[in-house]
Amino acid sequence: MTGIDLVAAADDAAQVIDCFVRSPRVTEVEERGDARCRVRLSGGLRGELLCVPPRDYAAALHHRTGAPEYLSALGALARELGLTLDERGLRRGKKRLSVKTEGDLYEHIGVPYIAPELREGAEDIVAAVERAARGGREGELVEEGDIQGMVHCHTVYSDGKNTIEEMALEAEAMGMKYLTITDHSPAAHYANGVGLDRLKHQWDEIARVQERVSVKLLRGTESDILDSGKLDYPDAILEQLDVVIASIHSRMKMDADQMTRRLVSAMRLPVFKIWGHALGRLIQRREPFACRVEEVLDAVAESRAAIEVNGDPYRLDMEPRWIKEARKRGIRFVISTDAHSTSALHNLRFGVGTARRGGLRRGEVLNARSLAAFQKAVRPAA
Repeated sequence: MTGIDLVAAADDAAQVIDCFVRSPRVTEVEERGDARCRVRLSGGLRGELLCVPPRDYAAALHHRTGAPEYLSALGALARELGLTLDERGLRRGKKRLSVKTEGDLYEHIGVPYIAPELREGAEDIVAAVERAARGGREGELVEEGDIQGMVHCHTVYSDGKNTIEEMALEAEAMGMKYLTITDHSPAAHYANGVGLDRLKHQWDEIARVQERVSVKLLRGTESDILDSGKLDYPDAILEQLDVVIASIHSRMKMDADQMTRRLVSAMRLPVFKIWGHALGRLIQRREPFACRVEEVLDAVAESRAAIEVNGDPYRLDMEPRWIKEARKRGIRFVISTDAHSTSALHNLRFGVGTARRGGLRRGEVLNARSLAAFQKAVRPAA
């Protein structure tokens, strides 16, 4: 990330800029004009504020949310109609066209509305036109309100901070229909992974808590993918669960050949599994591990598997570019929080935001389905 752009609408731009530069997060004012201000923020990030009259806000916001290649392609379409597109809006000669909303801008150019997350390149415009020609049958981009169940959640049985009941009550308060209890498995010693001796106790507690809450509790695991590609619970246990998250937590420095074989083997296991925090990155802490991602995606597409979009702010894994590649293969997804506490359940919005940048539609997201449909889709046993 190189910086953050802000767009404001006001008749008195100077007053807005005065307020902006007085923010305690602003450490240095690098440039200031009548309607713009560029600053250095705490932590070293650069920030820029553009303040425009209210009538120009929609056009300015659209301009700042579009990548250069995308804006160039859209501008070319506008020129074919005798229009000029810039951050102040649309003009035909010297006459300004009315752009009260971003939708107005697209309507003038004759292109279907494109969500901000998809304004990356010319191919996004082509895709929007083709989608509209097909009647938009793929559905709309997934939204936070579409999510019906929380997937990939940890409790005090492994390295979570809250009990099963506390997690259930929070999910219930958020309006969720189901919650997966997916604590770490035995190989995750560092995370107090749940051995077979404690797993039955956990199932018993899930049953007791279920009597006190309305949200449906699903028995699951985040099972480690071992070096061999196998999971660290026996099949007889996995088949008794409602959902299996399969993740890598160790030996992340394998070379690309080794890691690819490991993941392909895991994806081809007959049990249905969700590939958790796929490439193991921790933002600004750890790079994604090496593997041939497209080869693994091919294996996922051919197997009983789905992919997680992890909403933990330090993960946001998988990346939008790989989500797009997975979508080409017809792969299904879940959007999770990887929650280790009740407060972390509210990181759902970050997972949804990452999913939208990858172009995910609600119909491609398993936990946007009803409880019955979700259970049927992710049931580990064939």
